[in-house]
Amino acid sequence: MNLLESVTQVCRRLAPGGWHSLMLAHGLDLLAEPLAAELGKPLNVDRSLPGFADFARAGSRAIEAGVPSRSLLYHALASPRVISDENGQTLQLFPTPAEIETVLDYVYSVSPPTLDSLRSKALGAPLAMVAFASEYRCAADTVHGRHADLCFSRTGIARVGTAPARYDAKLRSFLPFVDDDPYRIRVMPVRYSAYIAVKLKGDATRFGPMDFQVELDPELDFWVPLHKLFNGAQCLEGMNLTVTLDNHQINEKLRHIHLRHSGTGWQEPQISQPPFVVTADLAHWAPVTDGGPGLLLPVAKPRLVEPAAYQGQPLSFVMPANSGGMIHGRHRVEADGSIEDLNEYENVEELLRQGGYRALHYQDSTADGWVRPRCPALEKSLPTVAAYSVIGPPDFYPLCSQRNLLRWVSDEPSLPSTGLWHARLEALSNVRYCANLHLQDHLFSPADRGVSAIVALADQSDTVQSEAPLPPPSRPTSLPDGAAGVFGPGWEVGWVRQRTVDEEWINVLAGYQMASPFPEDAKICAALGSFWPGVAPDSARVFEPRATLHSIIPLTDEDIGMGGGVAWDNQRGPQLITHDNRLIARYHAYAHADYTQVALDNLFSLGMTGHTSQTAYQQRVLSMYRVYRVLGAANDKQLRNTWPLLSFIEVQRPNAELDTAQAESGQVLDGWVQRFLLYRRGAVRIAESDFRLRDVEVEALVILLLDADAILIKTDALPWQVAHAAF
Repeated sequence: MNLLESVTQVCRRLAPGGWHSLMLAHGLDLLAEPLAAELGKPLNVDRSLPGFADFARAGSRAIEAGVPSRSLLYHALASPRVISDENGQTLQLFPTPAEIETVLDYVYSVSPPTLDSLRSKALGAPLAMVAFASEYRCAADTVHGRHADLCFSRTGIARVGTAPARYDAKLRSFLPFVDDDPYRIRVMPVRYSAYIAVKLKGDATRFGPMDFQVELDPELDFWVPLHKLFNGAQCLEGMNLTVTLDNHQINEKLRHIHLRHSGTGWQEPQISQPPFVVTADLAHWAPVTDGGPGLLLPVAKPRLVEPAAYQGQPLSFVMPANSGGMIHGRHRVEADGSIEDLNEYENVEELLRQGGYRALHYQDSTADGWVRPRCPALEKSLPTVAAYSVIGPPDFYPLCSQRNLLRWVSDEPSLPSTGLWHARLEALSNVRYCANLHLQDHLFSPADRGVSAIVALADQSDTVQSEAPLPPPSRPTSLPDGAAGVFGPGWEVGWVRQRTVDEEWINVLAGYQMASPFPEDAKICAALGSFWPGVAPDSARVFEPRATLHSIIPLTDEDIGMGGGVAWDNQRGPQLITHDNRLIARYHAYAHADYTQVALDNLFSLGMTGHTSQTAYQQRVLSMYRVYRVLGAANDKQLRNTWPLLSFIEVQRPNAELDTAQAESGQVLDGWVQRFLLYRRGAVRIAESDFRLRDVEVEALVILLLDADAILIKTDALPWQVAHAAF
């Protein structure tokens, strides 16, 4: 079956599901014969129909040869906004990923170029076969922001899970949720494709990269897609291609623990063997039938973390001192082989810091590696360039993007320009580091600093802006603008300083720099107020106040399981109690929280956090800052720490407390209302009844109710009043 026959089959399958009448509204008959002529004729595109407002203004055909963003049929099938027919009724059928890829291949097959014509188009710049991760996106999330378009990166982010992948055809996206089980998390795949690409210096007007860095990008090299490669005789004129993708993934975090620390009891050659180094059973290519070619799918595991075994026996090691929380060492192996849980010891943090005992090793299935294109007919003419493949931990806010958060923080006038986060906020797509230089076959170069950037097709974007871009639908992304770009440790990938042969120090992305197993990272990042990633759970309110840290993105009471709900991390929040006639906030101590054990028990959950939208996430950040501003702590991190957050909820009307607050203050709150309960803290003590608890003296209680414009405040027994910001 040739591509036209495949596209015809797609059109005929979808036509009775509302697509026939929808496309007729643009002048396109999906059932026309011959279909090729119909797909190439000029159309009268109706951009007033939902989902078509951000279709490229220059687009006027169902298929525009070599230009996906100007191909109406491809846009209609690939855009998550196209979900209803011309009458506003929800479409009854939606395309599969394989069908969308088929139409994309057809876009590039209508007028296949020659290799020489592509060289001429490159004007002498180097060409190569390059692997890219890609997504078709609505206008607001594209490189140029003018219309819906494909976005490409040589870094793709897949994610581990405990359940098979599930595709939401209406949303044109894979989703991580298991509807009937909040404790299972689906693996998240990533799409890779091979393109003939050209190496160019960064150019904001032609292809990007996204969020162009004027001080760096004009001098850096970026691979920019020119023409998609696919099987058959319709891709390049005069050639019959066989295109495949090789992939190599590796988890070597255990190996690097023993390289970094001496005296652990393990060394070469053992640490270069499994389980210190794992390359098998991490990811595979999904079946082409439904997923289409190039869908890299992590292997779903029974648990996110498993005990490591060596030669059939549990793997133990001598816990190094001062590991900084990057190694799980809470399960001590006694001389008789029994296992002791150090969480049951009052001085667990000191034991971990001192090390020197034998502990059990645990491993996860995160990894990094590469995806490399292969095409025998072209390999003598063109070099191959690999993509950097990351298999990261679950994303507990899959509907939120690191880049969108960064842009919002930069543009929101109510927020300070600096000092809101504990560390600098950045997206991985804006990082200009090279990829892991020690991977098998050494496919990456120290000079290749654009590997995690996101680019558009060269010279294919219209200069005409579509209508003001609407906020894109909430869906996950597998591109690096949805990943963390500040590493300390980070979330998806870490970094290491390396010296080149020219004695130059460079920054290198590397999966082995992450904690082992990944829940150790999750605990650190979340408990420090989403310190490094930005878009991560903020569990600062769950544990006793420590140092100068405080909540930035407050989790709701539901998110942390208060009231009987499912907490994202199975940690119990604080409670107000009376002890010796004193009001106390009682916490379960941070020192005794064991996130690796949570993973072993399969108790991580996306049930609440996973459905939080980008808008809701940002609204929480702004609300928390407004609360601190009322308390006079907006620009003083130390002062913010004196006001821990006890409770945060979205108020549902009718609400007696809200009615009282409005009556006493004379101020009506409109629309959404949030409730914050904070207290001014005194001394922190270990609870007399249980060393795993922390009691914090409550010196004053403050309740705040706020909407988008006003805040009402009640301090202790005083009446409600309108609050005013204190600067």
